[in-house]
Amino acid sequence: MSITKLYTAEDLAAMGSDAPFELIEGELIEVAPSQGFSSEVSLLVAMPLLAFVRSRGLGHVTGESGGYVLSRDPDTVVAPDIGFISTAKVPDGLRDLSFIPFPPDLAIEIMSRTDRYPATERKARRYLEAGTRLVWVLRPDNRTAVVFAADQLPRQLSILDELDGGDVLPGFRLHLTDVFTD
Repeated sequence: MSITKLYTAEDLAAMGSDAPFELIEGELIEVAPSQGFSSEVSLLVAMPLLAFVRSRGLGHVTGESGGYVLSRDPDTVVAPDIGFISTAKVPDGLRDLSFIPFPPDLAIEIMSRTDRYPATERKARRYLEAGTRLVWVLRPDNRTAVVFAADQLPRQLSILDELDGGDVLPGFRLHLTDVFTD
């Protein structure tokens, strides 16, 4: 019988911000750096999202290093490529937090060529199960996006469509043609 050590969010935090891991149900999972185009797509989404959120004082936008605790015992800590958390959840801001102790309101994953959709879909569903209200999975390889929301079927968007903040970020819209440019 083999015994596997289950890691905690505190163990992961002690490894420092350079540790290339997420924590899934206590197991360390190595996370590879993004490819160039995926990283650029991330910025093309994050910049207008950050401008929208800040101009309205809605909360905080985090990048690919921002860790969120999705569950405890065993712990799950993930870092979406982009996350949004409302001011209502963190009225004192993020400055004194190690990992954000709950799921983001919006999680955005940008797939690289090496990512496999089934694994990314599982991650999107894990966000929803933890309480994230909206998840966008962007697929630069085929210039599409999939929108996941609680109690709804996933919705596939083409490059002619737009991302919509729904009730998480009312009024936020971003055309995929503005994201998937070369």
